[in-house]
Amino acid sequence: GRRRGWKVAAAAACVVLLAGGGWVLAQNGSGGGRDDVSGRQGAGSGGVDTEQAWQQWKNARKRLTIGAKEDQPGLSLHDRKGVWSGFDIDIAYALARELGYDKKQVDFYGVTTANRASKLRNGEVDLVVASYSMTPEREKRDGIRFVGPYYKAGTSLLVRSKSARYDLDEAVDVKRNHVDVCTARDSTYADRLRKDGYTTGKWQPDTYKECVKRLLDRNSSVYAVASDDVLLAGYAKDDPAHLKLLPSGSGTEPYGVAMRKDDPLLRGRVCSALRKILAGAEWPEMYMKDLSPLTGRKTAPNRPELQPCPGE
Repeated sequence: GRRRGWKVAAAAACVVLLAGGGWVLAQNGSGGGRDDVSGRQGAGSGGVDTEQAWQQWKNARKRLTIGAKEDQPGLSLHDRKGVWSGFDIDIAYALARELGYDKKQVDFYGVTTANRASKLRNGEVDLVVASYSMTPEREKRDGIRFVGPYYKAGTSLLVRSKSARYDLDEAVDVKRNHVDVCTARDSTYADRLRKDGYTTGKWQPDTYKECVKRLLDRNSSVYAVASDDVLLAGYAKDDPAHLKLLPSGSGTEPYGVAMRKDDPLLRGRVCSALRKILAGAEWPEMYMKDLSPLTGRKTAPNRPELQPCPGE
């Protein structure tokens, strides 16, 4: 009876040892404990999968299409020879390079203040770099997302150098004389001007170029154009005999890179690219080349502080 009991106990012990050994072998065969497995899965679902997704994004778009304004001297200009130039254009090329596209793979598409959001939503452009003032209200209204800012502009007014009826030397002169102020439709100035007590026409054009055209028309009721100081400075520099820029007002307009809200992968890549551009020597070089001739600054201003990227 004692021998029989000993055999049963020994057999039970063997079963336990074999089961334990099998568990150890199974764990070693699968690459280690739970921490090791979860660590490998984390790396795969993070960096590797994201990089694969980006390569798929690029493979589907052999060329990068960027919306830009065509009529803003110093910022973005499309001349008669088909050449694009300006600060926005240089920023766009730098972003494209960081995304893996060379200049020959970049197509610019002319947009306006009024249609740039729809061009994005319709998929006609991948990005918009067009002095687009970034605000939460615009993101919600236009169905887009911003990365930026890549520049902060002041606010100002453009008037005729000589006026037969009014002396317009400061913004208060424009307001006091109740002259019509023109701005682009759907710009951030459209509502602000009325709230600040300025007189605006009932119908506003799609572009600032049309506003300047109305300003120069002696038969027009427009006596001033409201927009960003650096934008208007380009028009004043091109026609100093007829146009002058009034002293900058208060507040700034932060320019952002716009994209569709349903493309977080692109947004993350653009944000990383812009951070690199702002941190290097390239940004002040672009400012001195494109904008210093308009602003008169001998040195580049402080770089704008980039808003947090997705996931930060």
